[in-house]
Amino acid sequence: MSDMSRSKQKRMEQEKARSAQHRRKAVATFWKIFIPLLIVAAIAGGVILYQHSKLDYSRYLNDNGSIKGVKASDYVTVNDENISFSKSELTPTDEEIDSQISSDLSSHQYVSDDPEEESAYGDKLSITYTSTVNGEDFQNAPEASDYEIGSEKFGEEFDEALEGHFPGDDFEVSVILPDDYEDENFAGKAADFNIHLIGVYVDRDFDDDYVKEFHSDVASTADEYRQSLIDKGYDTNLKNKLESSLSVNSVVSKIPTAYKDNLTRVLEDQQRNYMLSMYQMFGMQAPQGDMWQLMGAASKEEYDAQMSSQAEEATKLSLEIQYLYDKYGLSFTDDEMRDYYKTQNNYDDASFDEAVKNNGKGFYAQQYMKEVVINKLKEIVKITE
Repeated sequence: MSDMSRSKQKRMEQEKARSAQHRRKAVATFWKIFIPLLIVAAIAGGVILYQHSKLDYSRYLNDNGSIKGVKASDYVTVNDENISFSKSELTPTDEEIDSQISSDLSSHQYVSDDPEEESAYGDKLSITYTSTVNGEDFQNAPEASDYEIGSEKFGEEFDEALEGHFPGDDFEVSVILPDDYEDENFAGKAADFNIHLIGVYVDRDFDDDYVKEFHSDVASTADEYRQSLIDKGYDTNLKNKLESSLSVNSVVSKIPTAYKDNLTRVLEDQQRNYMLSMYQMFGMQAPQGDMWQLMGAASKEEYDAQMSSQAEEATKLSLEIQYLYDKYGLSFTDDEMRDYYKTQNNYDDASFDEAVKNNGKGFYAQQYMKEVVINKLKEIVKITE
């Protein structure tokens, strides 16, 4: 097998693995956001993303987040007295913490001009370049520009030519632009590039200096920062375990149909607006078609059944949370709820007031009620060695 074919095979395998990882991450993120009880999306720049003129997010909800006209104990019972977990199932693994640190290091890479730092597939480079097509200016980046080998902006052949160089190198690359190049006027044409490699992006060392520079608000040493990730992971795992344990330790005898039907519409609206916001964020045109088609369902009936099922599970969770909220005699103030959203979702007072105006107080209070209940359960849950 030639070096070129091995290189291509390696890139194909890496790209396949990376694509699979992106898909898994996207799916996991999506369901984590939308299946649980009315997760509230963050507001960026004071823009309210979730508005719908014919849909009331807080319909059937009281201002404290409870379901109107519903005494939770008439619908559900929760056996919360025997919930327990072991420390081992709550503590993040070394591999999980290492992965978080690796991701953090990648987000703070710097440009190395070490003359022995060889460029390779997957590297992000800092380069300048000029180029021509048929002798006329094509794409020029006379100032430093970032380019990731593997992005194939100018085609696979161009990316291959970037491998095996060192900071300070000047070299020429001649390629045939892809047939599907973004500008059809240049698609399939020969392009000549003059490239200067400024440097290769590399990870910093994970040490005390790194932590002091980028995470001084959390820790002052590498060991302290690592422990903070463990503690945060432990707390997140405990919250997730407590929430998922409720359905296992509960018996739901009935559900409020009107609330559940409205929640189905809320989840659909959230799903629709989330997708649109993602396309807008990446400057892409949203695809045409009904939601059931965009979500990959075989039919509208299948999609409707999926959304109805998700709304039913979320309704059960609402009842379980409300049951425990009443059982423990819990309460919260408007200021406590406001502070929670300002911390968790980067709201300021004005954007929070605008959100409540558009979606209703009950919508936000219901999610905060869950936070209050889970925090209470954290105090009484049994943790074994």
